[in-house]
Amino acid sequence: MANSPQLELLNIQQQLYRRNEEVIESSILIQEPDFARYEKAYRRHVARYQALSSQDEMMAAILASEIIYVGDYHTLNQSQRSFLRILKAAVIKDKKMVVCLELLHARYQPLIDRFLKGTLGEEKFLKDIKLKEHWVFDLWQNFKPIFDFCRYHKLPIYGIDAAVSGSTVRERDAATAELLTNITAKHPGHRLFVLIGDLHVAPQHLPKDTELALKRRKLKRRHLLLTQNSPAIYWKLAKEGLVDRVEVVRINDRSFCRMHTPPIIGQYSYLQWLDHEEGEIDFADAKHEFTEIVHRIAGFIGLGIAPADLEDVEVFTAGDLSFLRRLKEAKHFTAQELATIKAQILSSESYYIAKSRMVYLATLSLNHAAEEATHFIKHMKSGDEEPRELVDAFYANILHEALGFWGSKIINHKRKCHDEADYKSLMAYFKTIEVPAARKLEEESAELILEMLRLQKKRKPFTSYSIFSVRMDLFLAVTHALGYMLGDRLYYGLIDRQVSKKDIRDLFTDAWKGEGRPYDVYRRLGEKLKKVKIPKRM
Repeated sequence: MANSPQLELLNIQQQLYRRNEEVIESSILIQEPDFARYEKAYRRHVARYQALSSQDEMMAAILASEIIYVGDYHTLNQSQRSFLRILKAAVIKDKKMVVCLELLHARYQPLIDRFLKGTLGEEKFLKDIKLKEHWVFDLWQNFKPIFDFCRYHKLPIYGIDAAVSGSTVRERDAATAELLTNITAKHPGHRLFVLIGDLHVAPQHLPKDTELALKRRKLKRRHLLLTQNSPAIYWKLAKEGLVDRVEVVRINDRSFCRMHTPPIIGQYSYLQWLDHEEGEIDFADAKHEFTEIVHRIAGFIGLGIAPADLEDVEVFTAGDLSFLRRLKEAKHFTAQELATIKAQILSSESYYIAKSRMVYLATLSLNHAAEEATHFIKHMKSGDEEPRELVDAFYANILHEALGFWGSKIINHKRKCHDEADYKSLMAYFKTIEVPAARKLEEESAELILEMLRLQKKRKPFTSYSIFSVRMDLFLAVTHALGYMLGDRLYYGLIDRQVSKKDIRDLFTDAWKGEGRPYDVYRRLGEKLKKVKIPKRM
C-alpha cells in the first residue's frame, strides 16, 4: 500500500533534518562549559506535550499571566513575526503591555526611549547601540516591525541583555531576571512580553531565576512560557497526521509550544546565515540547492526531470553581478523585457525566466527557491508558453502562481498566504486612513481580489479585464494573490485526498492551450477544491 502524502513528506523532511543537523553540529567549534547541560534541560521541557491546544486557549492563558516568556530563534524571521502576531492579538484586549527584548543591552535604554519617541533617527540609533557589533546575526529587519508596532501603540520597549561581556548563559539569566524584576515593579498592572533565545525559557532557567528575584523583593507574578517549533513534538504530530492542522500544543498548565514553522526551516535560516558570514554563497552553491529542491518536488509527485534539463538551467542570487550581463548576452530579450526584469530585481522578486532557463533568487529564502523550482518543473513538463489573449493570460498566470505556491508548501508546509479575510481586514483598515501613495497598488489589488472572489461565489463573470491591459502591476498583483490562495487549497486538497497526485501531475503536463482553456482548468480546479478546509492560523 502506498504511503499517504503526509508520510512521504515526513520522510523527506526527516532526511533533510538529519543532514542539516550534522552540518550545524560540525559548524560549532567552541562551546562554553556546561552549555550542553543547559541545552539538554530545554530539550527535555519540549520533548512531549500534554494536549493539543489552540490559538484561543493560548491567548486566554496569556491574558491570565503577567510575565510571558516567548522563545526566539534569532535567525528565523518567522520567530519574530510570530511574536508580533501575539502582541497584535494581546493589545486588542489590554494595552497595558511592556515589551522586553534580548536583542538590546540595558545600557542603551536611553537611546531606545529616544528612538521610540522619534527624537533619534534609525541610522543613528543602530550605529549607537552597536547592533551589528553585539550580535553576530544581522537582525534589524526582523525586529523593526516590532519597534514600529510599539511606537504606534505607545508601548515601552526595554533592552534586557544585562550581563557583562563574557558571562555564561546562567549568569546572563540571573542578570536578566534582576532587570525583569525591576521592570515589572516599575510597571505594576502591566503585562511583560519577554522575547529571548529559546533555551532561556526552560522553566529552570530564566523563569526560575526571575521567580527567585521577585521573591527577594516580596513580589509575585504569574508567568507563562511560550516555546516554539520543538522538533520532538513536530515529529510526533507529523506521525499522527496532525502537523498540518495543529499550530499550538499545551506542554503543561504554564507552558505552550507554538508550531508555526517546520524545524528544517529554522535549520535553513541558521545555515544560510553561516553561508552569508563565510561568503560561501555563490553560483555553484545556489545551483546545487536548487537542483535538490527540484528533485524533491518532482519526485514527490512522480515526475522525472532529465539531467540535461537541470544541467542547462542557470541559477543566480541577489549578490551575483553577472546576472544582467548574462541576460544581455542571451539576446532573447527586448529592451522593454530587460527593463521589466530590472524593475523586478529592484522590488526583490524571485522568478524563473523560461525563455533563457534562468532562475533569479532575490533572497536565500527556501520558499522562494522552492517556488521557482516548481515553475522550472512546470516549464520542463509542458514546454514554452505561447502568446495568449488577455483573459487566457490572466488565468494561466493564476495557475502558474498556484503551482509555485503549492510546490513551496511541499518543502515548507507551514507557509502561509493572505486569504479573503485578510484582504477584507486590509480594505477595512484602508477606509480609516488616507492611503499613502506607496500603498495605492496594495489597495487597488485588494479591491479587485475581493470583487473577483465575490463574483466567483455567485458564479457571475468578471468583466473588467481591460484594466489589466494597461496596468501590468495590477495584473501581476491580482494573479499572484489569487494563485497563492488556490495553491494553498491545492496543498490541503492533496493532504485531504480530495485531489490526487495524478491530478497535480496533469496540471504540470497540461500546457493549457486553446482559447478559454486556462479559465476552464481554473474553474474546474476551484470546484474540486471548494470543500477543502484551510486550518485556522494566527
